[in-house]
Amino acid sequence: MPRTTIRPAWLIAAVAAFAPLSAAALYNDRVEVFAAENVTYDSNVFRLSPDEDPRTTIGEDGRSDWLYSTQLGVSADLPYSLQRFQLNYTWFANRYRRFDELNFNGHTARAAWLWSVTPHLTGDIGYTDSQTLANFANQLFSRQRDILRTKQGFADAVWFPVASWRLHAGAASVDQRHDDPAQQFNDIQTATGVAGVSYVTAADDRLGIEGRFERGHTPHGELRDTPLDPGYDQDSVGVVGHWILTGHSTIDGRIDYVRRDYDQPAARDFTGPTARAAYTWTPTGKLTVLASIYRDIGPIADVQSGALVLIKGVAVKPSWAITDKITLAGDAEYNIWNYRNDVQFGDYTHRVRTFGATLSYRPTRKILLQGGYVHEMRTSTVPLADYKDDVANILARISF
Repeated sequence: MPRTTIRPAWLIAAVAAFAPLSAAALYNDRVEVFAAENVTYDSNVFRLSPDEDPRTTIGEDGRSDWLYSTQLGVSADLPYSLQRFQLNYTWFANRYRRFDELNFNGHTARAAWLWSVTPHLTGDIGYTDSQTLANFANQLFSRQRDILRTKQGFADAVWFPVASWRLHAGAASVDQRHDDPAQQFNDIQTATGVAGVSYVTAADDRLGIEGRFERGHTPHGELRDTPLDPGYDQDSVGVVGHWILTGHSTIDGRIDYVRRDYDQPAARDFTGPTARAAYTWTPTGKLTVLASIYRDIGPIADVQSGALVLIKGVAVKPSWAITDKITLAGDAEYNIWNYRNDVQFGDYTHRVRTFGATLSYRPTRKILLQGGYVHEMRTSTVPLADYKDDVANILARISF
């Protein structure tokens, strides 16, 4: 089966083409052009249940496949006086060996202006745009390719009127669209506003209050005021904090009281507390361990719709710089996804266990070699929504 991927000869040609460029041509390394090739083995591409026969579900005798992803991109980080301008763009071509109906070209992009009026009044303004394959884990019993396009604009500001008080405010808008007609009732647009005030000690401990408002609605007028209408209003108020416990450990936390009211139907409404705490431990300059526990409403980026999903979980993510060139990172998570009055399946619960590790090697600052493995297992109260999946990948990246 043909596939368009970058071959070693192509990469060598790219290196030869860019090698003559001087550091000055790339603004003293503040602008980077890169190319990468990622080879991934996925044991369960469509996240099929062990009780499903793939021959009847997807018409193939098998669940696994190899994915070849070619990436080309550019990034820039340009300071000017007190300002900083950032740009990141990656184009990629994904090609599957067996399930070639999933082939697609996509991108991720981000542009931001990190502005500063004085060191005591700073903020950022930016925009992100991504086009990726929707996660089959979030599409129960759908085996069709669904390209997810997500656009986000954001603006934030932080002001220290005096050394001990920190004021912050921000706004964001998100537009997420599915290209699969069967999934387009999940298209959602949101607008969010946030403001807060915190007291800051000389040791940089912080404790404050934050309020947030969010409005979500469907871009499809024919769905409004119907059971498929994902429109909602959400507001919350809470306490946020940052504490430096010792020279090697910090804790960040927040507790909110949240109310979400749906336009249709009211049975989906939610009122209650959410909380999140993260503990960072750095016993040495080479080892960092991040542990977190949370009870929160699932963000649109993860849920891929405006559905109400209450996520409870714990995660531990260590990172060890074995040498200056070799880093080993791990990830262990347990999450419970509680779906409330979903328009298709009503109330149901997923329990997801994830274990993974990534080994990175940088022989030079411009070359990255990386390998990773992730095991994921889900059990569900929805019949045939459970699955097991193993994903292994190898990445080679070169920049100029």
